[in-house]
Amino acid sequence: MIDCPEAVRRMWAYLDHALARGATEEFETHLDACQRCCGELEFSRHLKELAATSGAESVPDPLRRRIEMLLGGGGTGTDPGTPHD
Repeated sequence: MIDCPEAVRRMWAYLDHALARGATEEFETHLDACQRCCGELEFSRHLKELAATSGAESVPDPLRRRIEMLLGGGGTGTDPGTPHD
């Protein structure tokens, strides 16, 4: 059975119906045993629904680049052009 961190990594793909059959079965088996991850899934499902109905037509370019970098695993999540401490 997969652990909670792995379940969280798979959650958005699961919501998008993008997991392979075996990965989906492992994820659902984990959900059967883990109330915490069930709550995370419901929150994520609700968040996805809100985003879909928010009426926002586009995401500002700096935010889009940051999200793409985070989803791609490209480092710390800070904009390379932004000075940091």
